[in-house]
Amino acid sequence: MFEGLKQNSTVLGLQKQYEMLPPRDRSVLKIFSIILMMFIIFYAMWLPAHGYMENAQRDVEQNKQLLTLVKQNKALLSSLSRSSGSSKTDKVMSSQQLVSSVTNMAKRNGVLLKRFEPSGERKIKVWVDNASFDKMISWLTALNKSLNVSVEQISIEKDDAAGLVSARLTLSS
Repeated sequence: MFEGLKQNSTVLGLQKQYEMLPPRDRSVLKIFSIILMMFIIFYAMWLPAHGYMENAQRDVEQNKQLLTLVKQNKALLSSLSRSSGSSKTDKVMSSQQLVSSVTNMAKRNGVLLKRFEPSGERKIKVWVDNASFDKMISWLTALNKSLNVSVEQISIEKDDAAGLVSARLTLSS
């Protein structure tokens, strides 16, 4: 590869011009070339790596905020989980009744459901995006207290905006 490059007429012309330069100009050109290579290395390697590091630090900070939010609401979540495991003598709803009740209660509590689908007998899977964490917890509490709907499984992720979360839930009656 380098042999072919050395035989290139453009490279040969540049070599002749370089050799015709006075020694002082050649030294200045070498120094300039070294400085140019340092700038290329800086902009091609160090700046992107530094940007990746800043993004990672921002992600860590967001995850710390989510952990703090979850820790602050741990008592509420654990009481909701305990009450969902208790047995109540209320009537058991069918999947269609459960879907209807869950969506109506979500509207009343200001929680917008992105998607929902029946999942077996007396169960429903629900997806919530960009919902207020407090409103979602209030909705789940109301479902449990008024309709005996319990949370079987929940996965909560913090959104970019403060206090907003996205969640995937499995609810059962």
